[in-house]
Amino acid sequence: MSNAPENLKGLEDLLASRYSLSVINEHLVVNDVWYINTDGELRQGKLAAPLTKVDQSTIGVPKSHQMYWSGTAPCNSDRSLIPFAPQSVKINIGENIYSSNLSNKPAPPEVFSNYRDLVMHYVTLISGPAEQLFGVSSQTGAKYDVPEETSPFKVADTFSACAQINDLNQLVANDRIAIIGLGGTGAFVLDFMVKTPVYSIDAYDFDVFQVHNGFRSPGEVPFEFFGQAKTALYKKKYDNFRHRLNFHDKRIEVGDDSIFSGITFAFVCVDDGESRRSICEMLTAQKISFIDVGMGVEKEKDCLDGLLRTTLFTEQTHDRAKEVVPFDEAGEAGAYRVFVQIAELNALNAAIAVIKYKQFRGFYADDARYFNSLLSIGSSNWVGEI
Repeated sequence: MSNAPENLKGLEDLLASRYSLSVINEHLVVNDVWYINTDGELRQGKLAAPLTKVDQSTIGVPKSHQMYWSGTAPCNSDRSLIPFAPQSVKINIGENIYSSNLSNKPAPPEVFSNYRDLVMHYVTLISGPAEQLFGVSSQTGAKYDVPEETSPFKVADTFSACAQINDLNQLVANDRIAIIGLGGTGAFVLDFMVKTPVYSIDAYDFDVFQVHNGFRSPGEVPFEFFGQAKTALYKKKYDNFRHRLNFHDKRIEVGDDSIFSGITFAFVCVDDGESRRSICEMLTAQKISFIDVGMGVEKEKDCLDGLLRTTLFTEQTHDRAKEVVPFDEAGEAGAYRVFVQIAELNALNAAIAVIKYKQFRGFYADDARYFNSLLSIGSSNWVGEI
């Protein structure tokens, strides 16, 4: 994806007015903004705002009347503070840290209908006194080199910019993920992980997409894929969304250790006890942390009840984890073969697994630090082991 402002519809007026613009991490950055500090000295700062995009190349309406500011408190010509009601923040956008969130609403209707009005409003307030006293102009027209976009996504990640979580994304940015098994739970794990900014995803399954799979698969049910490989279906569904998404129509077997040589984290979503055992042993031997998921659901008193399990294997938890994971046909796998798992249970099992992965990486808080958790359908109790 190009991050050149010239390629975005909606910034033409700002560029024609010679504002120095950059697009970094899906933020619009205004460079070379002159201002006066509290000592009456001339300084430069940067303004930034998350971009709203209608599509890949069209800028929409700003979601907020506020802008981030990288400088110190800007002042009027008499050194009084410009009334911005600033809030202290720490937002990293590229190599710059923005320490303030400035708020100064325009005249009614108190919203900005475009980025031109937003930028000109703040630049006029901040730079006006500097222009008056020092004869400078923030309309420099300067262009700066911006690092190439390294996002794993083929679409603009404006969500992370608006949510202010670009710094947290870096905690998972280098992970190379393996998802083993694209059944009910594995398919939802894939759906969640495709939207997670990890470096790459390799997904494995050897089975075909059958009619019953359509009832526990995320999103639409494309009839033309019945009888085709699951990997073909999910490649078609997600390939346009992100880079480095690889599908392998293969069953993982003993001796496939080399497949995981570059993997940094894995999700094991299989229902065969012996396959689960061999996969877990291969991952453990290579010191790859992973999560194994499973559920046991049975019909009791004319309704379904059971447990959803999520188990984290690390070097520290491996010995305890292998004691709670079923490696035979009598546990979860037996119930699995009798009762079709229902989409919401698969989705919930997958969501808990992905949350646990993100907790492990520090993205989410994890006060309990469970390595194994069980969620009871009937009692709605969630218990875990540490």
